[in-house]
Order: sequence, then structure tokens, then C-alpha cells
Amino acid sequence: MSVGRNELRLHTVGDRRYFGWLTAMLALLVFSGFARTFYFFPIFRLPAPPTLLVVHGTLMTAWIALLAVQTALISARRIDWHKKVGIAGGFLSALILPLGCMATLTAAQREVRTHSVFVPSQLSVLGLELTQMALFAALVGMALWLRKQPSSHKRLMIVATLCIVPNSIVRLSLLTNIEILSKNIVLLSIWALLVIGVVTTDSLRVRRIDPAFGWSASIAIVALYGALYVGSTKAWTDYWVRLLG
Repeated sequence: MSVGRNELRLHTVGDRRYFGWLTAMLALLVFSGFARTFYFFPIFRLPAPPTLLVVHGTLMTAWIALLAVQTALISARRIDWHKKVGIAGGFLSALILPLGCMATLTAAQREVRTHSVFVPSQLSVLGLELTQMALFAALVGMALWLRKQPSSHKRLMIVATLCIVPNSIVRLSLLTNIEILSKNIVLLSIWALLVIGVVTTDSLRVRRIDPAFGWSASIAIVALYGALYVGSTKAWTDYWVRLLG
């Protein structure tokens, strides 16, 4: 138990409270974004999602639930259980990557093969979502590699999770009639402000910018703006139309 006590010193009361509230906020964002179209679709008399999306959504939900459990275990000072459950997290993240890519590729292929007017928009989204999956996988991998550095580990896990929540923001925007919220650049900027807000509040709390938070958030934001730019080019559209058509 001596190792556990040493590690617990790195999880201050302030940290446990902050990351507990942060995890709750992410869970609420995901739940509210997909409540209508995924969790409670029968209540809203919407068609059932395709099997692939059901599996994808279930895995994503499991990841958010796992994040909440892991945060709770740290708060309960159960470092031993946190480590054991973390093994499941590694396997879960390995499933999320291919299923997430399959889901967005299937959606893009459907639009391309039906010659939909939404092809350019869907292919732009494809670039964003593939980048989100790549960021998620890379950051989770880095977090697992740095699991013996709790300060970096937990912040990398938070940024990795932030990389897979932009779609929740998109779903919430669809519930409004605000025209500006139909633009990808605006929705991406809202997400970027959320990420910056998370890093800023943490930095104010500990009176410094944590290096892991700083570089991972910066890379994620730059990568997704870059993906949005590339995804809007004719070369990108032509390539995926040929590949998926």
C-alpha cells in the first residue's frame, strides 16, 4: 500500500474535485447531445440507428462511463482498482478507433454513392472525424505510456475525451434555428473555446499551465482546424469521391 499512498499525494483534494466536475460536465454534454437521436429515440418517435451506429454509440458511452468510474476511484483513493480498470480502458479505446472510422466512412460513402448534394459537406466532416479518431488514439496511447505520471496521465485522458465530443456540440446545434450554428467553422470554434476554457481554468487553479495540457490541447486544436481546411479543398473531395464511389 505504500506505493498507493505515494501516488495519492499527487492527487490533491483540489484535483479530485476539479476532475470530478470536469468529467460530470463531459458526461452531461454527451448525454444531452445524443439524448434525442440515440438514448431516447423511441420517445421522440425517431427511427432506430443502424447497427453500426448503435455499436459505435455504445462504445462511446462506455468510454464516458469508464472515465467517470476512473475519476470516482481516484476520489475514493482506490488506486489499485483504478489501475485494474485502466486495462479495460486500453482495450475499449482500441475498439473505439476502428468503429469510429467505419461509422464516418459509411456515412460519407452513402452520400457519395447517392450523389447527394451534401457530398462536399459530408466529406469535410469525414476529415474532421478521422482526425478526431487519430487524436483520440494518439492521446490515449500517450496517457497510458505516462500512466506513472498521474498529473500528465489524467490531463491527456481529458483532452483525448474532448477530441470525441465535438459531435455532441453538433447535435445540440441542430436543436436550434440559429443559422450561424450550421457552419462547421463556428461549431469547431465553440469546441476550441471549450478546450481552451478547460485548460485555462486548470491553469488558474494550479497557477501554471500544465505541460501535458498545454501541448496536447494545442495539437488537438491546430489539427482539427487543419483538417477543416484540408477537408474543404477540391483535391480532398475528388480523392474521396473516387475512393468511395
